[in-house]
Amino acid sequence: MSHGKAIVKNAAWLMGAQAAQKAIAFLTFTVVARLVGVAVTGKFFFAVSVTSVFVILTDLGLTPVVIREMAADEDKGRSVLAQALRAKFFLIPLAIVCSLLYAWLAKVEPEIFLGVAVACLVMSADALSLLWYGAIRGRRRLEFEAVGMFLTQVVTAVVSLVVAWRHGGVVGLAFGLFCGSAWNLIWSVWQANKLKLTPQKTGGWTMRHLLRAALPFALAGIFVKVYSYTDTLLLKQFHDAVAVGYYAVAYKVTYAFQFLPLAFVAALYPSMSAAYASKERAALSRILSGSLRLMMILSVPITACLSALAYRLVPLIYGQAYLGSIAPLTILPWVLIPIFLDFPVGSLLNATHRAEQKTMAMGLAMVVNVTANILLVPSLGPTGAAWAGVVSFWLLFFAGAWFARRDFQSAGWAASLFFRGLMAAATIWILSTMATPHLPLWVALVFSAALAITAMFAFRLLTWQDVMMVISWAKRRAEPPDVVEEELHEQV
Repeated sequence: MSHGKAIVKNAAWLMGAQAAQKAIAFLTFTVVARLVGVAVTGKFFFAVSVTSVFVILTDLGLTPVVIREMAADEDKGRSVLAQALRAKFFLIPLAIVCSLLYAWLAKVEPEIFLGVAVACLVMSADALSLLWYGAIRGRRRLEFEAVGMFLTQVVTAVVSLVVAWRHGGVVGLAFGLFCGSAWNLIWSVWQANKLKLTPQKTGGWTMRHLLRAALPFALAGIFVKVYSYTDTLLLKQFHDAVAVGYYAVAYKVTYAFQFLPLAFVAALYPSMSAAYASKERAALSRILSGSLRLMMILSVPITACLSALAYRLVPLIYGQAYLGSIAPLTILPWVLIPIFLDFPVGSLLNATHRAEQKTMAMGLAMVVNVTANILLVPSLGPTGAAWAGVVSFWLLFFAGAWFARRDFQSAGWAASLFFRGLMAAATIWILSTMATPHLPLWVALVFSAALAITAMFAFRLLTWQDVMMVISWAKRRAEPPDVVEEELHEQV
């Protein structure tokens, strides 16, 4: 199967599962947030954020190396998997100790501390399932992970809703996460064994070799966790659980859409690794260009519409108690465009053994993010945290694009795509902001959607050829052609 077909097929599996997963997660979070209130929502979000910071210690870049080596050479991949499993049994306890120590030093309430303790169990199960799914991704079989993540979310949703209804508090909500993660671990091990992806000691990989290869990924992961959760930790320190609760809503709503690039890149990264191993440089360039265009098509309407309609969506979905979430939700969606665009760029750098350049970009973004949060959060609260995220993620994309500039089809093509995307987003946001305050909600939603589609055509991000291609796929109901390599790249 060609790289383009493999990417589209795997992305379709994972994107469908993640769409269902995110829909269930969004509905679950909405109901839970309304049932437990702003304060409990903030405490739970903070408890999970603590382990989310230290979860990077459970992997330290091991899984990307497993994916890359399994995709390039399965025998070597099995050797890497064996060494990675050995490392996990040292790294997971280290992450647990660090999480509990931070909660103790922060002098959190007993309820939050117990929530962190249960979240450590979640972290441990996720760390192991991540590695097994990495081995399966290296085989470029993502349907098993797709089914696993969907069922995991179903289990989590059922338990969490029961807990919220029975007033189980922070600890109960964390237990809901653990139930889902425990199931996911069992499923991932089962499927990996069915595919005979068992670890093997032979293959030439030593622990020292593995740690050296994983170092750039580890540093990148640390940087991501620091600039992803510094805002929440500082909000709790300088404000209170209510401020964290307001920010949690904006955060959850915004990043719910991150499943789109995540699903695509889950298929993209092993295919890029295989193409690089085969020295197919032209294919890499086509894959990158097509991926960037697709990410722009997806991110522009979501960003602009979500930001413009935040003042209507928050009271409708979460109620009057969460009006404090409107301001950060107006700002935070503008991280989505650079996040979407950065996924293909980062995948290219990692797949072509330039992970150290991606790490440098993430390190710079981390420094800027932490600095901005320290400056803005004490005075602006959740709004300041949102601005810090926007600034740092745009910087992250620009730094990665600079390192990958020679892999673009041309500098002019990349600049044109970027300019047209920003102009379309600005047009959608301005017109939607001006028109929707005077419209009923359902009319405002329809108007914004129609405006977004019109702008995408007007700025040539979307073409009629794209539409006809999708219609053709739907009629054939067959495996799609090499769209990423041939049809999704810029059409002049």
